[in-house]
Amino acid sequence: MDCWLLGTIDSFAYALSDLMQHNVFICHASEDKDDFVRPLAQALREHHLDVWYDEFVLKVGDSLRETIDRGLVRSRFGIVILSQHFFAKRMSQRELSGLVAREDMEDRRIILPIWHNISRDEVLQYSPLLADLFAVSSSCGIEEVVRSLLRKIHPEEDPLIVARDLLTDKGLSPPNVTDEWWIDLIEIMEAQLRYPDLNLGRRWIFPLPFPDAEGGRERGLNIAWAELQMGWSVEGENRKICQLTHPEQVHEFLQEWPGLLECARDNPNLLAMYVPQLTIPGFDTGLSDVFDLLLETEWSDSHQLFSYGSPETTDGNAPLCGELIAWRHPTYGNYTAAELAQSFVHAHDGHYSRNSFDPFECLVWLLSDESNWMSRHLCETLLQGMRNNTYWWSKDVLSYSNQFSEGLLNRSRSKFKITRSIRAAIEEMFTAVLSTLNIQEDPVLVAKRFIDGEFIDSYYEEQGQIRRARKERA
Repeated sequence: MDCWLLGTIDSFAYALSDLMQHNVFICHASEDKDDFVRPLAQALREHHLDVWYDEFVLKVGDSLRETIDRGLVRSRFGIVILSQHFFAKRMSQRELSGLVAREDMEDRRIILPIWHNISRDEVLQYSPLLADLFAVSSSCGIEEVVRSLLRKIHPEEDPLIVARDLLTDKGLSPPNVTDEWWIDLIEIMEAQLRYPDLNLGRRWIFPLPFPDAEGGRERGLNIAWAELQMGWSVEGENRKICQLTHPEQVHEFLQEWPGLLECARDNPNLLAMYVPQLTIPGFDTGLSDVFDLLLETEWSDSHQLFSYGSPETTDGNAPLCGELIAWRHPTYGNYTAAELAQSFVHAHDGHYSRNSFDPFECLVWLLSDESNWMSRHLCETLLQGMRNNTYWWSKDVLSYSNQFSEGLLNRSRSKFKITRSIRAAIEEMFTAVLSTLNIQEDPVLVAKRFIDGEFIDSYYEEQGQIRRARKERA
């Protein structure tokens, strides 16, 4: 485990043990509320600080002394508003004494003084020790006071605070940074950085923005993006948002989840991996610019798919674009129909995968009306690819135990006949697959398209080619 991660978890454990629930405690006189303290507390809140301020914390029936004591103990810093009113208040002085006692016990600087309508000489008359501390004056204005405080409160941009702030900016409500929830999230982020192969077969995961993070800000951003991705990846898996999903539904999904569209635009190659339909002109709303750049990238330099050999093309030359973006190209990059059909089902680059349904399920989807959003040319190209490479879907068919699969295995093409019982077996198989795909369509009609589409003939032709090739090698 990296040193920074150990340090983050150690700091987290320290915070838990000390029960630090607030970033700052505001020690002030009530007379200074209206003109300065209340606006300051609100401004600090807007910067996502957890502020102990009596108007934020106290409720009817609370013990004032006990609540203040808890705030003094459980705040990382104490902002002290020094003013003539402050020096005249016994309660304010007691709170200050509590902060001083903590400084002595913890041996660290806790008190952050602000001079409000008072000079250094006046502070010196009250407390030479306070006058010796560097302070910011309220006369600088709320914005400058807040900037000065933040430089002290977050000197190195604590990763958990950065992560919390980003999640808050995205509309989420993460727990306090002392909650154990963050430890689980840190472990998820670390695994995603260290073992990217774990993402194989899991869609809607993208690389974290800083794989070699240095400094608290980059580490915190990685933590936050890991959390964002966990949300939308689980939802994407549950809803089966994949290459079969209608493009309008995909766009709705991209808009629903905070940060998802931003992350997708930063990683157009992976977006094309997960949902190639969005690369088709007309379905690329808000993404055409990043897909055009991907299309212009030379194939040899593009994000290539994992393959055991060079991709097959119609002219035997190098493809005209990367396979992930092929649907955007006028000639599909000159990839063969079989190549396009194979990547339609199984595209992956060694870390990230398009795979969502098995080849036969994808074939059934192409034969159903659910594929009507796709151009007939593209759909027919993919169907032809399925005919040209029956291995990809026939192994799924042969896993069924019925008269159709048994007939394919045990009979030659001349002896195989579509009998009533075999047709019933095919229709039963299509009924099961359509149910898996959640498609409400007549399985008899879809099965007829399969039978009429010469897929059975193509299977036997490919089996004959395999047998001839074996004889030649023998």
